[in-house]
Amino acid sequence: MRMLLSVSLLTWLVGSSPAWAYIEVPHSLGRCVHESTNIVLVELVRVNKEKNLLIYKKVADIKGKFPDQLKHNIGQKGFHPREWQTVMAWAEVGKRAVFMCNGDASETCIGHYWYQCYREGEWWGMSHGEPFLLRTFVGDPDKLADLITRMLKGEEVIVPCYADGNKDLLHQRKGKLQRMRASLKKLDYNPKRDFVGWGGDGEEIEFKTIELLSASAKGWKFLPASMLPKDSGEAWTQAAFNDSTWRVGAAPIGYGEEEIARRKGTLIGEKGEDFVFRRWVDVPHELLTQKNASFRLSIASDDNAKVYLNGLLVDADPEDDHEFAYWNREIELPLKSLKPGLNLIAARVKNKSGSSDLYFDAELSVNIPIVKKPAKPVASGNPASPLPGTSAPSTVTRPADEPRDPHAMKVDPQTKTIEIQCVVAPRKLPNLDQVYPIEVIATWPAPRAQKAHETIVTFKGIKPSDVHQALLGLGLKPGKPALGENTQAQGPEVKIFLEVTKAGKTQRLPIEQCLMQKNGQPMIALKWHFTGSAMKQPDPEKDETVLGADLTGTLISIFPVTDSTLFQSHLTMKDEPKYRLETNKAVLPAEGEKVKLIIVVP
Repeated sequence: MRMLLSVSLLTWLVGSSPAWAYIEVPHSLGRCVHESTNIVLVELVRVNKEKNLLIYKKVADIKGKFPDQLKHNIGQKGFHPREWQTVMAWAEVGKRAVFMCNGDASETCIGHYWYQCYREGEWWGMSHGEPFLLRTFVGDPDKLADLITRMLKGEEVIVPCYADGNKDLLHQRKGKLQRMRASLKKLDYNPKRDFVGWGGDGEEIEFKTIELLSASAKGWKFLPASMLPKDSGEAWTQAAFNDSTWRVGAAPIGYGEEEIARRKGTLIGEKGEDFVFRRWVDVPHELLTQKNASFRLSIASDDNAKVYLNGLLVDADPEDDHEFAYWNREIELPLKSLKPGLNLIAARVKNKSGSSDLYFDAELSVNIPIVKKPAKPVASGNPASPLPGTSAPSTVTRPADEPRDPHAMKVDPQTKTIEIQCVVAPRKLPNLDQVYPIEVIATWPAPRAQKAHETIVTFKGIKPSDVHQALLGLGLKPGKPALGENTQAQGPEVKIFLEVTKAGKTQRLPIEQCLMQKNGQPMIALKWHFTGSAMKQPDPEKDETVLGADLTGTLISIFPVTDSTLFQSHLTMKDEPKYRLETNKAVLPAEGEKVKLIIVVP
């Protein structure tokens, strides 16, 4: 399985780069508590399985003061379907969770899984799962609430969690359970110092794995797709064909070395062809009735493949240029796709033109959680006082709709220019303990904006949709915003400047001249695209949609870390590690000083 880039910071607490990176570096519970401004024990009161919506009620404020209701839009978010499916499989009225946030970014522990959300109006939208936070805590959310309450009183506690190890297993919620010491004096992750023992503190969590189909099992049948009945289309995934037309594969499964030897190398006529693989798997009825059991299909292929179960497409490689070493995929199968007895796994695999070897293999297993629970602890219902040096309790409030200011933006149809009144943004926000690299150019100020901690300027008095409307009036049509890896901004080019006055001299500077790389080098020239913003639902229970930029406050983004923005540069996420950006203080006025953001339509 391909892993995403690791991050050394709690991105969920600073709103940095949402929806493109897991928290792969281990974090102590002490650090998570320290960096959270609010921690709440919540209980599910409503579950919408059709739209994947969760509504919680507050049970107790653990740190800070939070509203009585919490809404999560799970959708179908994450880097893999199993992430939102895991959350929704858990979701039942009465289930409890621990919600931690700092500003508009959050993590939620549901016991044997964690997931990340960002605020979207009155709702919080899931970005992805966080399986690696199981190294921070795994177990009953009520127990986590009690442990955190005791930590905030100055106690050292013993925390059940998974040991750091194989990340593929952590994705599957498998791991070696251990106990570690935690406190607000132990912010770094140090298992050598804090290890107490193996197993849970009165709670054992194990997964019993039953292999239904082992890797490299014999019995696969395959043939070139061109030999299928011409009227079958994709019905081969369900149809039973005359077995005399199918070949039987040996290890390596499929069209591999033994097949090449048996046919004495006569493969030229089949280079570049599609091949079809199929086999039946027996799934006993009693396994399907196991509570919280998860069925997983692991796949390996030399090239891209479409994988079917009982005739339904369950996985397709989005790229067609993988080598085998990078194409181990895992699918967590929903129970509705399985049935007692024989289940047909099938795949259509594209062999590269000119290749003389084709490999397809799959294994099916079921993981059954075995949990021994201790007596249920009682979480304190009173907000705890933090220790000296920790973040002070905060009251979460949401500012009203952006107040309008008729002088905040000026549009000149003659010069096709838009001027926006701004101020130089602070590089460090009071609720954060460090300065983060610049990723956006202009946004609303904190606390309303999602990315106010990594911008050059901030603005008030207008919405991004006001700028969008002005550009339409100047004859521009938006393209398409990029988000995450392997995407690039699309849309007409515009010029973006910053008009600054320093030492009595006013200059109009290309925006990249206001940036510096952290190695001291100037920033490269950038192309800016009017992408328009992705549309979002402020209330996912209603059909109404708005520009996502009006929810995040982001106007211009350098990298495709968000699609809720109006402008993006030509850079992609592959460029992000190359450019760790800071403001160019040599040309910018002091923080808080007035500047003008100038957008010019060529």
